Amino acid sequence: MKKYAYSLVVLFFLGMIQSCNEYLEETNPNFLSSDTYWQNLNDSEANLTSVYSAMLHQYVIGIEEEFLRTDIAYPGQRTRPTGQYLVWYQQRLTSDVRALSDRWDSKYQVIFRANQVIEGLNGMNEDFKAQDRWTRQMAEARFFRGLMHFYLHSTFNNGSIIIRDEVPVSIQDFSKPLSTSAEVLAFFRADLEYAYDNLPEQGELVSRVDAAVAATILGTSHLYEGEYDIAETYFEDVINNSAYGLSLEQDASVMFTNANEFSSESIFEINYADDKQPEDGFFDENSFQNRLARRMGPNGRNAETKEGIGGQGWLLPSAWLTYEYSTEEIDTQDPRNTVDGELRPISMRASQSIAVVNDEITPYYGFTAPQVTSFGSTRFSFFKKYTNNSVVTTESATNTTPWESGRNVVVNRLSGVYLMYAECLAQTGDVPEAIKAINEIRKRWGLQLLGISDGSAHDFDGIAYDETSLMNHLMFKEYPLELSMEGFSTRFIDLRRWGVTKQRFEDLSTRVFSLVNYTYTRTNGSTARRNKSLLQEASGASEFTEYTEAAEAWAANDLGYFPLPQSEILNNQNIN
Repeated sequence: MKKYAYSLVVLFFLGMIQSCNEYLEETNPNFLSSDTYWQNLNDSEANLTSVYSAMLHQYVIGIEEEFLRTDIAYPGQRTRPTGQYLVWYQQRLTSDVRALSDRWDSKYQVIFRANQVIEGLNGMNEDFKAQDRWTRQMAEARFFRGLMHFYLHSTFNNGSIIIRDEVPVSIQDFSKPLSTSAEVLAFFRADLEYAYDNLPEQGELVSRVDAAVAATILGTSHLYEGEYDIAETYFEDVINNSAYGLSLEQDASVMFTNANEFSSESIFEINYADDKQPEDGFFDENSFQNRLARRMGPNGRNAETKEGIGGQGWLLPSAWLTYEYSTEEIDTQDPRNTVDGELRPISMRASQSIAVVNDEITPYYGFTAPQVTSFGSTRFSFFKKYTNNSVVTTESATNTTPWESGRNVVVNRLSGVYLMYAECLAQTGDVPEAIKAINEIRKRWGLQLLGISDGSAHDFDGIAYDETSLMNHLMFKEYPLELSMEGFSTRFIDLRRWGVTKQRFEDLSTRVFSLVNYTYTRTNGSTARRNKSLLQEASGASEFTEYTEAAEAWAANDLGYFPLPQSEILNNQNIN
């Protein structure tokens, strides 16, 4: 909802390969070559803005479906899951799934626009090239080109994808062969290293990328390859370099709310806005709005105002995640955890991340969670991230329709870097420093700290962690609870690189949950009951399990990467 939204540049771009060779041989009247367009650095800046606008395409990050193929999310009601999401949740993705083509094409659209900027800048004279502004624009363009190749490499075809390093102008340029995973890795790292060396320490605008973003992505790429020593160096730079201006947000009450956009913790954030071009269709991927609040918000009416909340309840926290959030041990010595003389029913991290029926402290769409929605029909929890619950009583109040939300999408934030840094330390044997890094995050949330008490005024769990037990904590508690629904395919990639995906789904498929009634206080002071709304891990009423289909699918196949999308296979002569 920030007002820093990017101004769009009216530029048409070459998209999908056309079937007509005659058309491809003609000069495209909408394509502006560097000979006619690139006159000065204002022109190139305008086209660089179009690279940022291409990031608004929701399939670039793909949050809507992505976390359904992990242990993080469930598609709607347990008794009647949302059909369009089932192929993701049940791990039945094939090359002809439309969303795979959208994910592939949206990233190459960003690459295409970045290559336009790069070619235009390279075509300028030496006077322009000597300017700091030229270098900064080149670094931004190469960052996005590298980032998109990194994303594609991490998710498609075992890393063997197409390197696109120039603007295509002929059928031969479109029909490029696949490069090996190692070739792609070397290519995008060169782009990211250039960006790291040449981007400013902080962007001129908060919405622009800087050296801290490049360092984060480079560190992540080395972490994904198991190169912990190198990754640790980049993460340490992000955490300790004061020039970046980054720090962990200490006000837990604003985390994941509208007030926390472009916070001191934000490293890379996609900037949406609810007041820019609201007339755009809500399935227009060039729109300044996104659909995430609609997918995640509660369905039905606000029980107090009687207005439709505007959500669908299609993208919900999984049962195990809800249970882990609800049972996190809080630090009883932290005064923030005592409200009206009683300890919080759930942790501050839980209450900022999800809505559950027994949270009668945290505001939710103007009231408390049980006052707003029934948590019925096996929808016993809702994600708060990407909704506007902290500022309105209904999603329609932010725009003309709940389909169009201006909430930003934070792709990378500092606490995620702390966790990756802790993983590197744990994997290289420095468990005490890893625990210290994790506890910086837990302290912010008022959570019980890890390890043996050091005599400070905090509760500790008293566990003498070693490398194995700390990695288990990172994999199955800290990472998912801190970063649920965040980042680019982070949870799936993490489970894959740790080699635990199959075992994870098999373990989850054996956990039995049920629902019990909950009595709450209404706004008038009376009590009422929400039936079958409170989750417990035990047999009982409305008993259910999750992830049985995912466990079976992974037992039969290795599903670690997306297949190449059918659109590319059919149209690329050097693949089919």
